[in-house]
Amino acid sequence: MARTSASRRRATRGNKATTDKPPALIRLRQKRSGKEKRVATGFAWDLFLFAGFFGLPLFWRRLHAWGAVILAFWCIDLVIGRAPVSGATARMAEAVLFAAFFVLQLFLGFLGNRLTARNYLAHGWEIAPPVDLGTRRLIERWRLAS
Repeated sequence: MARTSASRRRATRGNKATTDKPPALIRLRQKRSGKEKRVATGFAWDLFLFAGFFGLPLFWRRLHAWGAVILAFWCIDLVIGRAPVSGATARMAEAVLFAAFFVLQLFLGFLGNRLTARNYLAHGWEIAPPVDLGTRRLIERWRLAS
């Protein structure tokens, strides 16, 4: 009898561990058409690696304001390259701009999926009913529930 209860406790602990961990993605559903999208929950590698290419992944995710920030950085880079300033000043400005690009891309990598989910919710999408505890906790942590 003691054996059965111990095995039940282990099985329960195993189930709890799998339901507590964050899900790989959150499902969003459009209210009108019923169309479904999935948003990943981890690090946004596509935004970290490729957002510097004119902000294209940001525009694809409908994060137009962040895409405009990347384009503004590109415009500043063009102006710095054409400005009649000394070489040392231009190199310093380029280094500062590179650091700003890198920090922005790190920010987008860590928070890009959360921004994407919030953007979809702001445009009429809703979260598909969460089926596990991990999804519910992620929704609370990302403050997606309205």
